Amino acid sequence: MKGLLLKDFYLISKYCRAFLFIMAVFIGVSFLGEGNLFFAFYPCIISGMLPMTLIAYDERDNWNAYAGGLPYTKAQMVSVKYLIGLSTSTLVLTAVAITEACRMVSDQSFLLSSYLIFLMTLLSICLLVPALMLPFVFKFGAEKGRIIYYVVIIIACAGSALLTSGDKTSPFLLSKTGMGCAFVICFASVLLYCISWLLSIYLYKRREV
Repeated sequence: MKGLLLKDFYLISKYCRAFLFIMAVFIGVSFLGEGNLFFAFYPCIISGMLPMTLIAYDERDNWNAYAGGLPYTKAQMVSVKYLIGLSTSTLVLTAVAITEACRMVSDQSFLLSSYLIFLMTLLSICLLVPALMLPFVFKFGAEKGRIIYYVVIIIACAGSALLTSGDKTSPFLLSKTGMGCAFVICFASVLLYCISWLLSIYLYKRREV
């Protein structure tokens, strides 16, 4: 597993620099902006896309056929993509959370309740994007799974837009109901991620590569 993780981190450092740059730019803009949360949400969407991007590179280089001769199981090959997703999402989530906290403190607009809702919303986005995409990708491959890729991105961007209103924070993030809804959605996202992980292992074991 360690070798698989290192391989993917090397791929990210070599081929996904544009993604890393875009995430850094959006995080910086979210700090300098006036509370438009889309700039904070978008890096989370991109981090959720990284596992599928790595799968596309693997298929382009026929890595799956080569890996068949190595002492790795299909379950491990699937699991490493989910672990990469968790790792990158954790880093992005931490960076965005710190940036947003600094912005709210500097603007004297920090509210613990809205900040906690914001964090749970970020976590939900980080988990939902790969959870919805990866089972299709492991079943049909990166090329055929590209359709669901675009569908999920559109849904994620639309959902992020609903939580922003121009340069204003959505009332959802300020309401008492928002806390309960955010917790339920966050819990459901974690559960869905675990189910997606197990489903991807099942589908990939049945797929001939």
